[in-house]
Amino acid sequence: MTAQPAGRDTAALRIAVIAALPQTAPPLVEALRALGHHVPVVVGYRRPADWPGHVLGEHDLPPGVDLALPSRPESVAALLHAYAPDAAVSYGYPRKLPAAAVSAPRLGTVNCHPSDLPSYRGPNPVGWAVRNGEREIGVTWHRMDAHLDTGAVLARTTIPLDDTMWSFTGVNTRVLQAASPLLPQVLRQLAQGDPGEPQPRREATWAGFFTDDYATVDWSADADHIHTQVRAWNIAGHHPRLQGPVAVIDGTRWKLRRTTLQQPPPGTGRRITCGTGNLWVLAADPLDAA
Repeated sequence: MTAQPAGRDTAALRIAVIAALPQTAPPLVEALRALGHHVPVVVGYRRPADWPGHVLGEHDLPPGVDLALPSRPESVAALLHAYAPDAAVSYGYPRKLPAAAVSAPRLGTVNCHPSDLPSYRGPNPVGWAVRNGEREIGVTWHRMDAHLDTGAVLARTTIPLDDTMWSFTGVNTRVLQAASPLLPQVLRQLAQGDPGEPQPRREATWAGFFTDDYATVDWSADADHIHTQVRAWNIAGHHPRLQGPVAVIDGTRWKLRRTTLQQPPPGTGRRITCGTGNLWVLAADPLDAA
């Protein structure tokens, strides 16, 4: 499905944004308001006790946009009914939304998913794409239904997944840069009652959180494999139950943040001899107490 030219050809709508991070919600609000739509509320997410970074706050949003923090996903439907939006736009929400929530807006709810659906459904699509050696990723706008990432497709495009992409935040920025120009087409389809195209019949793949088998660095492996492992974990972002990738260096456990296969300038990084080739550790966080 190819994108249509952008344009303000849809009557102004009340649109709720469902997004949990300061890197995702504000750009969506800005893009929707630039198209002439009204965003009365952003439905965010309460900060988990173990969350390492900043979550969306009121100061991240422009004046006139409320921030609602439901205590549980089952509360989202009531919030949306209270604000009575015509539609809702979601990206990167960390919990599955109930059917009652996604059907609450008059025209329904659409979600942006960073994969070429039905490939890489689930919470960790880009991490798995890196792990599998993909050189590009899809960006798909789809209707939300009672299941996860299974709804009909409204628009899609692709972006390169090159070696300069190293962080969860950086990926989100590039995904939204590609997804935002498709919003006029997506909203036009919603307003016209277009059901979208069912996802292709090819076999769907699941991109869940990484598990223990990928959490520990084995220095006897190929340097290229370890480098990919580090990049995949860092692009995947916060894991709710597991630390990774964890490596032992000089008897100390470290969470690796950045590596390179190319020798860095003198005095930069720590060289590790792997099973095949060398790897330089450029950034890491100690995990063992001093």
